[in-house]
Amino acid sequence: MSRLLFAAARGAKMQTKWVDSGAQWQTTGQLVLVDDMRYYRIHPADEHLQYGPISTALREMAADNSWSPNSYRVLAIAAANEFQVYLGGVRDDYPLFYLFLAEFLADEGM
Repeated sequence: MSRLLFAAARGAKMQTKWVDSGAQWQTTGQLVLVDDMRYYRIHPADEHLQYGPISTALREMAADNSWSPNSYRVLAIAAANEFQVYLGGVRDDYPLFYLFLAEFLADEGM
């Protein structure tokens, strides 16, 4: 649910579908947090809004590891270094590691 809330806070459109109904997804303007009779998802056109600036920078680094002067990229590299030190590894450019870290940070709203 946290990714839905973070994406909604960034302006993403939400879609809902009733439980056990074969109905299509319907765009909604609100999330009902106490209603367990609906499924929610981020509208496919707004899926990029589930990622914050740091996780977006990590995903970009996984695709293209060339350096570009960007404050979010500096924060992403610092986050990757901290996690690798915590895990006992040495810093190396691992695109898959960046993707896992981006997903973890997206869950935290970063």
